[in-house]
Amino acid sequence: MAFRLRPRVLAAAATLAGSVLLLSSVASAHSLESSTVSVVVGEDSADATISVALETLDEVLGTDYAAGSDVASYADEVITYLDEHLTVTGADGSTWTETWSKAVTESVEGIQSFSVDVSLDTGGAEASGFTLDYDAIIESDPAHEAVVVLTDAAGEISTAGVLDASDSNLQIGATADIGIADMIGYGFHHVLEGADHLLFRVTLLLVAPLVAVAGRWRRADGVLPTARKVVGVVTAFTAGHSLTLIASALGWVSLPSTPVEVLIAASVGVAAVHVMRPLARHGEEAIAGLFGLVHGLAFAGILTDLGLDGSTSLLALLAFNLGVELAQLVTVVLLFPSLYLLSRTRCYRSVRLAGASIALAAAGGWAMDRLGVLGNPLAGVEDWVISHPWNVVVALALLAGCCWLIDRRGVRSLPRAVGAASDESPQLGATAVAAAGNIGTRRRVHPSVLERKEGTR
Repeated sequence: MAFRLRPRVLAAAATLAGSVLLLSSVASAHSLESSTVSVVVGEDSADATISVALETLDEVLGTDYAAGSDVASYADEVITYLDEHLTVTGADGSTWTETWSKAVTESVEGIQSFSVDVSLDTGGAEASGFTLDYDAIIESDPAHEAVVVLTDAAGEISTAGVLDASDSNLQIGATADIGIADMIGYGFHHVLEGADHLLFRVTLLLVAPLVAVAGRWRRADGVLPTARKVVGVVTAFTAGHSLTLIASALGWVSLPSTPVEVLIAASVGVAAVHVMRPLARHGEEAIAGLFGLVHGLAFAGILTDLGLDGSTSLLALLAFNLGVELAQLVTVVLLFPSLYLLSRTRCYRSVRLAGASIALAAAGGWAMDRLGVLGNPLAGVEDWVISHPWNVVVALALLAGCCWLIDRRGVRSLPRAVGAASDESPQLGATAVAAAGNIGTRRRVHPSVLERKEGTR
């Protein structure tokens, strides 16, 4: 009896650890590691809009702006800080005067951001060429980046460059190029630093080693069927998000950000319910493809903020999408081997249900927060996971190894502890039942059989 409880205790410990992480700190579902400087250049004028996440400002300045509701109460303080870290120099070497106005807070993919306009006085010089020097946040956080989006006099929008700790200067001109490598990096980090996108995919991976039979999950036989299912889920998600990403970035489809973000939270919830009990045979592929369309709209929202919409930015669009796919591949490579090993053990049912429960709770928190009903009480998991990705990978691997060792020990002690199998570990259960049957058969030999055997001798 004591032995049979061990996998359940281990899985329960994993659930408790996940719950603690959920309550550990406050974070958003997307990366706070970048801000945006949108520059609009006219024939003889230049203006900019700077957008920085409130939580990022609080972390760097030691303030509590994110908890406040009145932007006017702290706008002057933030503007003073930004003004100290922005310098614009014309082609003739003169420094342009900055006039700040219209400070607001806005929500971008669930992140509350401080946004302020600044008008640049060119002093009569041409506005087509100048140098932008900006290191707000970057000077305190070397990992932070500022994306510069340029709208030129012809109305063409492009990404002029990315400012970081290694280079906070950018030459603005008519020949500004889009950094393809930067766009791949942005697609890559947007997924790996977006807890909702990640949790959706990882939740669906939980049932990749299983098959739906008569409305219940059963363990799949062998590695190849499991690998085919992983490929199917990844392909479905890729097809879904690529379609809407391209369509939205090219202006063919447009939806407000709030319903898109709510639907993304719903996608995590639907995936969690499916993991608990199959909604349909091959339902994980259908869920990945259908809700992949919604996730693609969210990706497109980021591209719009970066100025990567329109046919002129098609190459950058494809580069961003490539980054998204690379992040998806990394997620599978790092996590799925541990999940597969776990699926070969008797404790996988408990692990599966624990993971689905955490995903369902997170989905509910995101939905309430994005609908404005209630602040997300379970938001802390995002910050911890994003800040400690390798801890998560190692912890899952250790859990898989422990469960596997416990099962191996159980096989050696079958005559002492014969237990019923779970749906996801039929092989061990069958062996145990067979062993129990053999033992019982030897003990129940009828006396007449023994007499006949004696007679033959």
